[in-house]
Amino acid sequence: MKFSFNLIKKFAPGKYNKPSLVEALNTYSFEAVDLGGDIIEVPNPAITSRFSSVASHLGIAREASVIFGTKFIDPTNQKIKPDFKNKGVFGVNIKEKKLCSRYSATYVTNIKIEQSPSWLRDILETCGLRSINNVVDIMNYVMLETGQPLHAFDADKVVGGLIVRKAKNKEKIETIDGSEFTLDENILVIADKDYPLAIAGIKGGKHAEVSLKTDKLLIESANFDSMNIYQSSKNLNLRTDASVSFSHNLTPELVEMGMNRALILLKEICGAKIYETEDFYVKKQLKKVIKFDLAKIEKIIGIKIKKTEAEKILSKLGFTIFKNLVTVPPLRNDVNIIEDLAEEIARFKNFNELPVMSPRVCLEISEDTELVIIKDRIREYLVATGYSETYNYSFISQEKSILPPSEIFEIKNAIKLLNPLSADFSYLRNSLAQYLEKNLNDNSRFYNSVRVFEIGKIFGNASSKKAKSRSELCSATGESLNLIEKTILGIAIQDKNSFLELKGVVDGLLGSLGLVDWFMPNLSLKCSLLEDNASLEIKTGSQSLGYAGILKNTKNGSVLEIDLDKLANSITEEKEYEPLSRFPSINRDISILVSKKTRVGDILNLIQRTSIQYVNDVDLMDFYEDEKFGDNKSLTFRIVFQDNSRTLTDQEVDREVQKIIKVLITDVNAEVR
Repeated sequence: MKFSFNLIKKFAPGKYNKPSLVEALNTYSFEAVDLGGDIIEVPNPAITSRFSSVASHLGIAREASVIFGTKFIDPTNQKIKPDFKNKGVFGVNIKEKKLCSRYSATYVTNIKIEQSPSWLRDILETCGLRSINNVVDIMNYVMLETGQPLHAFDADKVVGGLIVRKAKNKEKIETIDGSEFTLDENILVIADKDYPLAIAGIKGGKHAEVSLKTDKLLIESANFDSMNIYQSSKNLNLRTDASVSFSHNLTPELVEMGMNRALILLKEICGAKIYETEDFYVKKQLKKVIKFDLAKIEKIIGIKIKKTEAEKILSKLGFTIFKNLVTVPPLRNDVNIIEDLAEEIARFKNFNELPVMSPRVCLEISEDTELVIIKDRIREYLVATGYSETYNYSFISQEKSILPPSEIFEIKNAIKLLNPLSADFSYLRNSLAQYLEKNLNDNSRFYNSVRVFEIGKIFGNASSKKAKSRSELCSATGESLNLIEKTILGIAIQDKNSFLELKGVVDGLLGSLGLVDWFMPNLSLKCSLLEDNASLEIKTGSQSLGYAGILKNTKNGSVLEIDLDKLANSITEEKEYEPLSRFPSINRDISILVSKKTRVGDILNLIQRTSIQYVNDVDLMDFYEDEKFGDNKSLTFRIVFQDNSRTLTDQEVDREVQKIIKVLITDVNAEVR
């Protein structure tokens, strides 16, 4: 946002120059840049939370008056007296009071359209605006001066007064720059009886544009809902100075200031005749009063400060102090609590001069939460058994917003985003299964079998009641209820007998986590994602943890989802400390040829059971298949032998290895290599 230094100094006169003002603003207020000439730039993000009070020349001038201790001249204190004691021939009808909190309109006559004075044109040019004519220039100048956007309509082209309403579906408007826009029912417009005259808070229309023939005006100063203006501006791809200002939640108190200042300039520059202003204030902004507690302010800042000094800073910023109460100025909608007052005082005491003190807090031993431990153990188990972890988007399309059983995840429907990136990402995901299925299909082009898992969040509206039918569980209405999010484990397999393998994974995984009491009854679920009557529910006691099912649109594909929050609360395993053994371990490698149909897990269990006394760990070190092996595969296992009471001898370990080899030959037809 660009500002004129000369105009700032007009409102805050003093012995300072532009470089010193820029440096002071960076020190005490916000980021500012000297662009040379008369121009100072303040980036919008630097003043986002204070747009109502400082996104204007008067706002910057007030900051300068406090910094340099100069007088502050506020031209908005001058009040306009109307020439006529009536409101003219036009009325205002606000049909959308939730989207328009305040609307002022004034009928003005005796206007002569001509070129603006040179001082006005110079300021507009400095701030990056093009001079049009005296009326339009005054509207733009007042926005620069006060921060309140305004608009002027040619009153002779307005039929039946002004109406603040939503646009009709596919209603069209031509803006003052000749562009045509097709509107929808979510966009607010200013209209007369016949046509939309302006896109509210964004841009004026061509129909009632001020021209050289204009001699009567309707001046608009209003306050619109920030979210609606931002959404409309983005949907129309139409960004203007007015839309940027309204998107930052301007205070309705600016409406009167802007209107009063515009009428004064219209009278001074154009010789206008003014009628009484019609002002609709739907819900007046309440005064904010904060208790002035100097002791608490000193504690927050960290230094002692005189009460008179603190009161002087606040008074120059526009705060009113009476006894121990501080009334917040109407433009400071960013000040709400005593900490905000302390910040105002501290920044003008100079943050850089405040003493540096280390925080005094009690330090506690860092502890991992149960859920973090469980997620780490799940990853360790699944990666060790040949699964790859995947990370997918948190957004899905409406078509993919299918739901798992609501009694398991307590989700009624999907959450629709107000501002989606595209139609393909318009909802928050309510299941991991949609993208896991896509992972299987994408990878199946390159691999005969695919095994993936994901640990992530799902979102949805909490179920207010049980669904009437299973089909309702797989729909998404997008209606807004109570948002919930859950941490979910999703596993997907594409391979022959994938569903049986999935059941085995559940068995091994839950057992390794310490869940001792669980079962998988049939789940009669009808869902577009899963085969009918081909799913199981994962339960412990009376509580549902998740489900497993066969994918409908993926050949040999299966998927499961488990609620990790519920799982963490269901695990009853006792954790015990086991000291490290004082005696060394001995490793032996065994390479064997076995049938391709033989499962690695069966061999691991067989080795453990054969030498249960001395085998501490068994790991698969190598897996190899080749045509020369025919229907066999080559496996290499590393076996760790250890006794916690003594050191094993090589002879004892060799005897155990021979026992294991003998069992492998007998039970799985292994050929030792």
